[in-house]
Amino acid sequence: MAYFLAFCLALCWGTAFLASKNIVEVLPPYWGTFYRVLAGLLFFAILYGIRRKNLKCPLKELWRPWAIGLLLILIPFAAMSWGQRFVAPTIGGIFNGTVPIWSFIMGAILLKGVDRFTWRRAAGVTIGLLGLLIIMYPVISGISLESGKMAIYGCLALLLMAWSYSLGNVLTKKIMVDSNAVGLEANTFHQYLFSTIVLLLISLCMEPTPAWSAFNTKVTLSIISAGVFSSAVAFLLMVELIKRWGATRMASVTYFTPVIAMFSDMIVRGRMPNRFELIGLCFIFVSLWLIQKKVEA
Repeated sequence: MAYFLAFCLALCWGTAFLASKNIVEVLPPYWGTFYRVLAGLLFFAILYGIRRKNLKCPLKELWRPWAIGLLLILIPFAAMSWGQRFVAPTIGGIFNGTVPIWSFIMGAILLKGVDRFTWRRAAGVTIGLLGLLIIMYPVISGISLESGKMAIYGCLALLLMAWSYSLGNVLTKKIMVDSNAVGLEANTFHQYLFSTIVLLLISLCMEPTPAWSAFNTKVTLSIISAGVFSSAVAFLLMVELIKRWGATRMASVTYFTPVIAMFSDMIVRGRMPNRFELIGLCFIFVSLWLIQKKVEA
């Protein structure tokens, strides 16, 4: 059963980039992000309402879900939407696959004693960064004309997404896991509520309000897919896998995200990955193996 849940989680995460691409092709990026987060908020509101979960959060503890919501929802979702306008879903999936690398770096710095640097892990980080440079090389060098120079900014936005996820993953232990001040359900709900309100304000200030005619079947289904399945349902699957496998083993599901993103891009949009993407992805897989391999005492 656990392996089936892991497959479903990889499928949810991996298809998020195709859904995001479909959304930003029609909607402005911040509005697209707002509707994605709103879909997740409505899902949790209905789910927790049916289960009669307590969603109250003391005022002095609101900073906890707000901080996690900022790092795991608001910033990465907005960065993904902005960046996906200029690059393919495959690229987004590959950048997301680097999250364990950045999480290790930040964890080693911020959570001293939990993860420690070794020569092997240092080599893994170096190889992972080299893989990213290989993937970005066609854009930086001008070989690829896809989206012009804006593709570079798209890659940088996806890098910001990966950094935000990584920092959020590391700080979640200190802010949420090590504290029982706020329940899991209340914490999750207020993360989405905070992110929804902030994104609405940003969208109203920075972008024109999209017409209702823009919400065709493809866009609507993509919002549901990204907001409900790739975000809310994925979160529940992740929590269940952590209970069954532990956080470290659960993180291995991230390795399959680029593969799912690549195949969904090929099947739905007919885009084949170039040799730089494939070589860079192999470098990243080697990097992840070197970093995650258990260190002997």
